[in-house]
Amino acid sequence: MMFSSNHMCFIVMKYKGLNMELDKRLIAQIIQDTRRKASLKQSELAEKIGISEKHLSKIETGKNYPALDTFLKIIDVLNLSLGDFGFNSVSKDYPNKVILQKIIDNSSEKQLDTYVDVLFALQKHI
Repeated sequence: MMFSSNHMCFIVMKYKGLNMELDKRLIAQIIQDTRRKASLKQSELAEKIGISEKHLSKIETGKNYPALDTFLKIIDVLNLSLGDFGFNSVSKDYPNKVILQKIIDNSSEKQLDTYVDVLFALQKHI
């Protein structure tokens, strides 16, 4: 079964357990409001994230979901988090998850590869 890029953002976030049931209009409004507060024109944001202004316009009007990679670039450029979209990927009930998430967020690809190897090795012995 083939999925369009418009559905991939939703599917991946749902798979990651982020309980995302956001509609396009909510995503659009958050992105548009934040872009305007940052005093960025659509053309400027589009250039920074590597998409056309027309495509960004469709995202900001709720006509399209952004592809996952585009969504992550938008979040990065606008300094947003998943929490800004109404859900939290890390439970505050488990402080170690918050610590691990911060470590992951600040790690290089090489460090992440090492962490995964170490965790798999430890998991075999626990």
